[in-house]
Amino acid sequence: MQIDLKEGKYAHVRSLLQENEHYQSIELNHIYGLLENIENNFETSKKYYGACMVDSSRQPTALLALAKLYIQTGDYNVARKMLETVQLFPDFSAQATIGLICLNILEQNYKEAYQMLPFLEQIKKSVKLQEHYKILNTYLLYLMGKICKSNANNDVINHYMLYRLFDDHEKILLQHLSKHLYQKQTAQKKVSGRFFRNTDLKNLLHCAREKIEKMNANHFELSDMYRFKLDHPIGFVGDDITSDLCVVTLIGTKNIVTMYPVLLSNQFDKEGMSFSKELMLKRTCGGNHYDK
Repeated sequence: MQIDLKEGKYAHVRSLLQENEHYQSIELNHIYGLLENIENNFETSKKYYGACMVDSSRQPTALLALAKLYIQTGDYNVARKMLETVQLFPDFSAQATIGLICLNILEQNYKEAYQMLPFLEQIKKSVKLQEHYKILNTYLLYLMGKICKSNANNDVINHYMLYRLFDDHEKILLQHLSKHLYQKQTAQKKVSGRFFRNTDLKNLLHCAREKIEKMNANHFELSDMYRFKLDHPIGFVGDDITSDLCVVTLIGTKNIVTMYPVLLSNQFDKEGMSFSKELMLKRTCGGNHYDK
């Protein structure tokens, strides 16, 4: 199921979960929580993540997931307390610190976020964490006006996501999106999340920009994601034709860096959070500030 989640096969994951709903396990509750979060059913997601807390060994993972969920709902102060708690667990301190840095970015506390980076540099152990550090470091330098295209090093210039900070020309984005056009599947490489070969990417990009302008994002660490259904098929997810799209933007912005087909379930956005104006206002104001 984890692989299906990564490949955007959300309808398939929900079907598998429903087939196994008679089993009660922390692992299934966690997957349910993540799926409901992805599909904008935030209150339902909280219940599943909360059920994971009964296992003390899984509490750091559950708290980390809940913190990300509370960021989705604009409850930033609650999320911050949870992330600070997770920081106390050595095996999860790096993930919690990344969460706090990203939360500060969303609240536009760039200096405070940057001051937390040295801690990450000391504990980075994995290739994924090193990549996150590089992206966050460059992004924060950019947000604070300390780096521009003329003084960016080759590592930045050759990194697509980072280079988009300095050159947001549509041509570059369209070239990147063309990599998501359908390719013939082979025994060696089964592609997933591909647009039809004849897709008008420029028109689809224009449609996506209009759509996300009034939508609430799913925030997942270094980027924001918008998922929604269109009124016509756009491509394949595995062997299934789909009309569902995922749009990825730079964290805290509507600046698109990529997009690709996904397969949403029939329970997508059951709680109506995608276009909730109240939620958008709450996230914009940053949690408790909204209540004042």
